[in-house]
Amino acid sequence: MEVGSVYGGYYESAKSYRGVRKEEKQAGFAEKVTEKSPVSPEDMTLEEYKEYFNEKMNSLYVHPSQRNKNEVVDITDAAYKRMQTDPEYETKILDALAKNWAVDFGGNIPEISYMHIDDTWEKCYGYTQGMKENVGYSGSSSAKGADAGRQRKARQKELLEEYLEKRARMKEFQQEALDDKIAKQELERNRLAKAWSSKQQMAKASSAYDANVMTETVVSNEA
Repeated sequence: MEVGSVYGGYYESAKSYRGVRKEEKQAGFAEKVTEKSPVSPEDMTLEEYKEYFNEKMNSLYVHPSQRNKNEVVDITDAAYKRMQTDPEYETKILDALAKNWAVDFGGNIPEISYMHIDDTWEKCYGYTQGMKENVGYSGSSSAKGADAGRQRKARQKELLEEYLEKRARMKEFQQEALDDKIAKQELERNRLAKAWSSKQQMAKASSAYDANVMTETVVSNEA
């Protein structure tokens, strides 16, 4: 994911290009919050903040050439929590999204665009896969557009299944790594517990020996 200065503050001033235009929609969560009282994002619940942020994200300007792009934006709970308490990080993420969505792809756009947003910039990344003719942007016939729409939906479903499969494999790998780490930690705890137990037993044996020696010495002196 590339980030840079977004001239004009896209996410603050641009009109919505996704779905129904912003002026045609009912007031969303962010607008209701503004109308009622200036509630700070830090005072919201996590679910309220998610709705608040997603509305800001969905109001970003999107270049017409990207209308038919298949897109997945994956935001972790950790990322939402970081943005909720760090306005600068929230702005950085929105700026990056705005810059990416303002790109003019012309008559050819990626088949799928994937962006992963996490709680640190270093863990954020994005990629595009494949290229296809942008039928809607190039003004093709309605019949061709309908056929392309069906193909696009089928391809979108296929790509989404591939993404979900890759994500499941990654989670499985992460779980295996976590299980292995936990197993190693348990072994180390057992080793330390045994060492401590052995040390305690040696200490008790030494104390018993010293006590026995002292008893024998006293008895010997009395004799």
